[in-house]
Amino acid sequence: MQQTQQIQEHILKISEIIDETPSVKVFRVELPNNADINFYPGQFFMVSFVDDPEIKTSRAYSIASSPLNKEYLEIGFDKVGPFTTKLFAVKEGDLLKFKGPYGKFYFNEDMKNSLVLIAGGTGITPLMGIIRYCNDKKLSNKVKFIYSVKTTQDIIYKEELEKIKNQNNNFDYAVTVTRPNSEHNWKGRTGRIDLDLLKQNIEDVENSIYFLCGPKEFVHSIIEMLEELGTKKEQIKTDIWG
Repeated sequence: MQQTQQIQEHILKISEIIDETPSVKVFRVELPNNADINFYPGQFFMVSFVDDPEIKTSRAYSIASSPLNKEYLEIGFDKVGPFTTKLFAVKEGDLLKFKGPYGKFYFNEDMKNSLVLIAGGTGITPLMGIIRYCNDKKLSNKVKFIYSVKTTQDIIYKEELEKIKNQNNNFDYAVTVTRPNSEHNWKGRTGRIDLDLLKQNIEDVENSIYFLCGPKEFVHSIIEMLEELGTKKEQIKTDIWG
């Protein structure tokens, strides 16, 4: 059953800032005990600065934490413009405004199918929310995550992905590195996500639900390959940015 959702605005304190990779920061913002913040895994909130004279705009950030986590909301991002440059400069204890939830790109428990999650770079964030939720609830859905990054240093949530894989027989993931660096001694897959990689990692093409997140060209190329494999448009959900 889908919960009814109300758009709400909250001013939340940054409780932790994590340098997740050399270029990506993860923010955790504290949820007050009385906060009634409900969302589906995969959805986003509009984030803005509180009373900032310079930047009055807001930006959409997918929530990487599970809705079951009542301690904090988590977002992850890299530095791509004035807004994120300013975000990179804030400190633990500072306040941010969160408004939401928004978006039709989400998982709920009415979906009993196997899930195939495909991301490039920071596109992992909404999918991490889905992975964490399915793992926390010990759902029976088979979850396969296919992830493309530039270098091995760009693998976001690397340790947690491996931990969940070791704990949960329903979860597996595959990473491909598009610009491998010989210094990092990567022994895994290299190059972009291609038809072969999809064939190797999708067990049930016809009955899976696909969640794709990343830049426009990336997502459109994945859709073309999935359709070549025989998926139908209604099986595919997309979160496109850039």
